[in-house]
Amino acid sequence: MTGFALIVVTGAATLAALHIRSQRDFALAKERYLENSQAASRATAKTVEDALHAIYENVRTLTYLPSVQNLDRHGTNLGEEGRATIQQIYNNLANNVSISEVYFLPLDFDPDRFDPVTGKLEEPILQFDQLIVNARARIDATSAKKLATLDDQSLTRPPEEVETYEYHELARQLAWLKANYPTSSNIEGLNVPIIGTKELITCDNTDFIHSGNDADRSGFILSVPVFAADGSLRGSVSAIMLTSALRKLLPSADYVIVNADYGFESDQHRLSTSLAADTSSFTAPDPNLIYSEVIPLSLNDPRSAWRLWAGFPNSRFENDVDVQSVREFELASYAATAIVTLLALVCWYAIGRTMSMQTEAAETLERRVDERTAEIQHLATHDILTGLPNRGLLADTMDEALRSLRDAEKLAVHCIDLDRFKPVNDTLGHPVGDELLRAVAARLKQQAGETAMVARVGGDEFIILQLLFDGDDQAGALASRVIHALSSEFPIQGHTINIGGSIGIAVFPDDGQSSEILIRNADLALYKAKMEGRGTCRSFEPGMDARLQERRLLEAELALAVAKDQFVLHYQPLHDAETSKLTGFEALVRWNHPRLGQLPPSEFIHLSEEIGVIDTLGEWILRKACADAAQWPLPVKVAVNLSPAQFKQQGLPLQVASALAASNLLPSRLELEITESVLLADNEHTIQTLHSLRDLGVSIAMDDFGTGYSSLSYLRSFPFNRIKIDRSFVSLMCESSESRAIVKAVADLGSTLGMTTTAEGVETEDQYRLVKENGCTDVQGWLFGRPMPASELTALFEAPRALTA
Repeated sequence: MTGFALIVVTGAATLAALHIRSQRDFALAKERYLENSQAASRATAKTVEDALHAIYENVRTLTYLPSVQNLDRHGTNLGEEGRATIQQIYNNLANNVSISEVYFLPLDFDPDRFDPVTGKLEEPILQFDQLIVNARARIDATSAKKLATLDDQSLTRPPEEVETYEYHELARQLAWLKANYPTSSNIEGLNVPIIGTKELITCDNTDFIHSGNDADRSGFILSVPVFAADGSLRGSVSAIMLTSALRKLLPSADYVIVNADYGFESDQHRLSTSLAADTSSFTAPDPNLIYSEVIPLSLNDPRSAWRLWAGFPNSRFENDVDVQSVREFELASYAATAIVTLLALVCWYAIGRTMSMQTEAAETLERRVDERTAEIQHLATHDILTGLPNRGLLADTMDEALRSLRDAEKLAVHCIDLDRFKPVNDTLGHPVGDELLRAVAARLKQQAGETAMVARVGGDEFIILQLLFDGDDQAGALASRVIHALSSEFPIQGHTINIGGSIGIAVFPDDGQSSEILIRNADLALYKAKMEGRGTCRSFEPGMDARLQERRLLEAELALAVAKDQFVLHYQPLHDAETSKLTGFEALVRWNHPRLGQLPPSEFIHLSEEIGVIDTLGEWILRKACADAAQWPLPVKVAVNLSPAQFKQQGLPLQVASALAASNLLPSRLELEITESVLLADNEHTIQTLHSLRDLGVSIAMDDFGTGYSSLSYLRSFPFNRIKIDRSFVSLMCESSESRAIVKAVADLGSTLGMTTTAEGVETEDQYRLVKENGCTDVQGWLFGRPMPASELTALFEAPRALTA
């Protein structure tokens, strides 16, 4: 109970601390909001103040114009240049600060007096938006007599006389200037006063007389004195500034432009009365608002002060981002504290419950630890994928077995490597490959029995430890069973997979005294088995180590052979089967080895593919063959063999194009030979590369046709130019009717598909006769010439008859 009470007290204290923190954050948020509101209000006040200053300055500019100061009573002395200047300044006012109308009044202006010159009531000399306007022209057509004079209180007058009320307001402004500023000496420096009058402007809008509402035409009259050259007052310039123009200076209805002495408020008909205590004046801040301030505007108005009233409602503050963030944090903190307190209570209950069952829990934990320890130990010593012992457990088992063997007992080490496993991963994917490895492990365990141990030591590498009780033949019998088991089909995820395996065997004590030496020697025997054709078993022999060292030395020498220019090309001729005419040569590479003499391709091509030298060597062969062929007479062609490894690089078409360009050899004189192993993966990249090569204009030939499993499907996947029939069929044509039938079928197939067929390995006249009779179009073999250096071809070309075999 003490624990429960402590948790509850802690939770309550945390809530109290969070409440204090939230109140402090709320106060800070309010302080920031008020600071931001004040900054925004001051910026708005500055905008309004600058706009009104601009109006004052433009109106004052008009009073300084000589064309205005020298006007006569009726403005008849105003020239075109003066009119243009006045109009330009007025346009600036109208366009930039929304001034409605601007007037010039002479000093003795009286709107109730008839002008003896015009015979009409007096008007301002100029309305700058129309220049010279006859204010009574619209009623001249009627002979109606003026019904009444203007009544300032009731504003009851005929509609046609509404405009004259403006003139009375202008006259009162002028009278005030006459009384307070009779000469310019009353003005200090350039501090020209501007006086205003309250919002009583109608501008021909009779609706204002009856309703008092005129949102668009209500506004302010501002007057500026005009002095003559001698400093005496000549009159005034007055401008009408609309209320709607003032509203445009304000960003929202939260601001009001106020002149209390004139009774002017810019938004008195739009602002909600609920926001302020007295919306008719706006002369003081409103304590009912979250923020309210009256900001004085610095304007040169000698009769009254201008101010900007700003007031933001509480709802604006509540919707502020900072305030909402504080509120959300406060609520989230309360919720989190409550949840944590509840969880703490639950946990405390669970702990108490657990402590009451401590003995049972300890026993359960100990059992689980033992199970987990056993599982970890198994994972540390076994392969995760197949469940077989791994390399570490294998080494420990071998060492223990070697120590415990009796004098007559032996131990055989079988190193097993799967054949053709990598294409399964590449073509069918790793999930299929993983399931295949599990199936292989099951078959190996089945064949090994109870007296042997199977371990997985690499990707597709396995080792079997076998106790020999009946001599070394027992090891060979197990190897034969394993090879047979691995050569059988594997049904995996709907695929029928054929792989196979090669095995190398080393036996204790004959082939080694330690586990490391036995595994190394078994691996050497495995290498020998794979070199001799795969799917076989070989036992360790003492000379295998020396051969491995020789191979490693050969690998190092091969890596430097291209740079040392140790390779040469020999060329074997190809002839037309019907005419025996020379049609081209096949380029065959030779390695002039400094120790071993000249080596054929069979001695190093496969090795160059394994160590990654084939790309450099293949490019050299291609460039050299093109350069030599460029020296031959037309239309003799050259054929170059491409390794499957060369198709893995992305730039093979570019490499071929570069060789053609460097040698100036016509693409039609180059033929590239590939084997079906290039198409084994049947991937889009290989087919795309072949089409790119064909687009260069070169020919593509399939070499050793008929020796693979799916040759006919390859002819369908890509349209070859030539089919080369393997020498294994040609060599048996004289003895085997089946070989003759195969050669004829391939020749007929090539004819049907529009492909040239070349019989390889023609060595006798009878073979030549048979391939020609069975439809082959070209022949190649020792009967027509052995591979020869490029230097010997010159003599062949110089003897025209030699071009025909």
